[in-house]
Amino acid sequence: MCLFNKQALLSELIDRTEIITSNTKSFLRLSEAELNFKPSPQSWSIVEIYAHLNITNKTYISSIIKKMMTSRDVNTRNVKSGWLASWVYERLMPRADGTVYKASSPKNFCSTTKKSAFKVMNEFLEQQDIMYDILQHASTKDLDDITVPFYYSKLLSFSLGNTLRFIAAHNERHLMQAYQVMEKIPMVQKG
Repeated sequence: MCLFNKQALLSELIDRTEIITSNTKSFLRLSEAELNFKPSPQSWSIVEIYAHLNITNKTYISSIIKKMMTSRDVNTRNVKSGWLASWVYERLMPRADGTVYKASSPKNFCSTTKKSAFKVMNEFLEQQDIMYDILQHASTKDLDDITVPFYYSKLLSFSLGNTLRFIAAHNERHLMQAYQVMEKIPMVQKG
């Protein structure tokens, strides 16, 4: 079992959320066509990556807000992570060499969005603002006591502390994927 200082963990997650937001804004300089570019028929475009994140984050945010609003404020110092939560986190988190553990998303978390690319990107940025607020408010909650259903399987629930770690790792994983797609866009390579 891992034990984290709650304030240090939340501070780290806030920093990571700000970095994800800042890096995501760099995609806004791309055109609609570039955001929709697919390196191969089976690959996701940048907009499909962010549409997927919007679906998963919306699911988590809705559940987290409901749970936080009904939980009492407490002063706790630490957050625990058991072996299963640590295992899931390691699978979500990009490795130091830039590779990721291969995983397929459940079909209900894959998007066939018809929204404009910029609407999808801005929706993600709005969700990041909400996540920032959640992370700020989480300091008053017992992050081990509140549980949130795991998006991959509703049979599993994890503590809020672990769920917040999962969200950051999942966003970072797909941010890296989006950068890999951008590197393959022909117009970006020429410029």
